Amino acid sequence: METTIERVIFLQGIELFADVPSEQLAHLAGITRSFTADTDDILFEEGDPSQSMYLLIDGNVQLLRNGMLRKELTESKAIGVWGFFDGEERLVSAICKEESHFLVIDRIDFYDLLEDRVQMSQGLLTYFVKRIRKLTKLSDAVV
Repeated sequence: METTIERVIFLQGIELFADVPSEQLAHLAGITRSFTADTDDILFEEGDPSQSMYLLIDGNVQLLRNGMLRKELTESKAIGVWGFFDGEERLVSAICKEESHFLVIDRIDFYDLLEDRVQMSQGLLTYFVKRIRKLTKLSDAVV
């Protein structure tokens, strides 16, 4: 995934960026970097500071909390989103179970990019509101 257009097409498939206009995704693509992790590589550990968000292109990543498997990712997905946005410590550990390919977005570069791009901010807010609504419905179903 070397060209900007390839990265934009990939970003459009990531739920987090689904409501961000393509022209804004082109700017975002410009600050991503490719990264490959080997089997058993640790992307980050629970409690680590959140400096980057990982966008899984392909591979297998396990998310663990308190040493217990919480989720296994094998499809394109943003990893490390919550800490990336709120600046808090990582809630989970992320471990690659096979060679995995990512685009990585560094937090400082991302916030620099957002300063002049209101449409990108609006798209991200839409994502977070959808997630909060989904979590609210889930919690209502449990109570």
